[in-house]
Amino acid sequence: MISRNISYFAFLYFLQGLPYGLQSRFLPLYLRTHGMSLSNISFFKLLLIPWMLKALWAPFVDKYGTKKKWLSYSMFGLFTTCLFGMFSTPDHLYGLALVLFLFNFLTATQDIAVDGLAVQILATSELAAGNIAQVVWYKIGAVFSGGLLIWLTETFKLRWETIFLNVGIFYFCAFVFVSKVVPSVKFSQLEMEITPGKNEENKEENIPTSKQEKGSSKPRNERHWLLEHFKAVFSSKETKWTLGYVLIYKLGEQGSLSMVPLFLVDHGNSASTVEFWTGIVGQATSIFGSLFGGWLVSWFKISPYRAILGFSLVRILWLLLLSATIISWPVGDIHGENKLMFGIVVLLMCTMLLGSGVVTTTTFTLMMYCSQRSPSAIQASHYTTMATAEVLGKLTFSVLIGSFADTFGYSLAFLLFVILAVLVLPVLMNCPSSLREMLNNTGNKSNRK
Repeated sequence: MISRNISYFAFLYFLQGLPYGLQSRFLPLYLRTHGMSLSNISFFKLLLIPWMLKALWAPFVDKYGTKKKWLSYSMFGLFTTCLFGMFSTPDHLYGLALVLFLFNFLTATQDIAVDGLAVQILATSELAAGNIAQVVWYKIGAVFSGGLLIWLTETFKLRWETIFLNVGIFYFCAFVFVSKVVPSVKFSQLEMEITPGKNEENKEENIPTSKQEKGSSKPRNERHWLLEHFKAVFSSKETKWTLGYVLIYKLGEQGSLSMVPLFLVDHGNSASTVEFWTGIVGQATSIFGSLFGGWLVSWFKISPYRAILGFSLVRILWLLLLSATIISWPVGDIHGENKLMFGIVVLLMCTMLLGSGVVTTTTFTLMMYCSQRSPSAIQASHYTTMATAEVLGKLTFSVLIGSFADTFGYSLAFLLFVILAVLVLPVLMNCPSSLREMLNNTGNKSNRK
């Protein structure tokens, strides 16, 4: 039975997926069909930069105010941004850019608060289910605002104002929901209610020494709390390895998944057809993969590490097949006449998305497990830092790959994706033994629940 906590997080992660789907699915196809170059479409993703920098203000979310306040402010801000977005159509790129930037800043702030609550509230046995809720409902939100919006726009000729009004209604409902449901307590107080034993340990760890008290009118941790905060985040070798891994683990996959829809549109297929197969059907496949990844950890004797390693190997095979299909596509076919090749590309992409869902869910389980082992006062920042590294790698590469494809063509771009997927394997093989052991124990415990 799904707990109240899991249902609550599922709703919040769905809302976080809405801006991502709008930017990663809806707008690229809309702008490409209106003649924008691959380079310019890729540079448009720079508006996701708040997701790359959110670790910088995560300590303030940890230290000041309550999670209820941070969530309420961000939700109401998103509602207000939607109202402004009704008057910022894609024909007015500067206004649209401002709307998308605000979307990303507010959603990134919301993500810090939600992840902080998840790390603290969820028990070890709930991590797999919690990360299923996170990954799956985030993807459902992205599918809703990406694939479904494209289909609705072309089928029912929805106006731009109607689209943003409906998204705004969702965020207003979320604002009311957060105001009524989330407890108005500070993070440390919430932790005391849920895990008192753990909190007592952390209290002892945070007691200032007598030297600190005597040498200054202010305790050292008050004067330099931000620096000490980040030092604590990066203190363990498990954290350092995880940061390096999440920075590169999806580069090859992300590059191929972002280029395939544009490749198909360039070869004469309609935006609505491409979005239906690569967006709605593809993401539905990815969601099933995420569910499957959670089940592997929860119900079978497979640790997150083993699941990641196994499906990373399989991913290389599917990338090789996808790249071979792209390279062998008939040069003269620019009118969408080769339905067989279209079907093969879609099938390979969906198969890869299935494995991608497994890798993503198990990777986020690994990240949350590491964060739960960090001191309580930095857990939100700890998880946010790793999530930022995950976004940083994908976003930076997504910005650069458009120029690479414009310059060298799709064929060399897809060969690069294969190479990047192979480079993940040495990193996985050098995972710290202590982290492997902890993750293996997590898998065994989950299996006995």
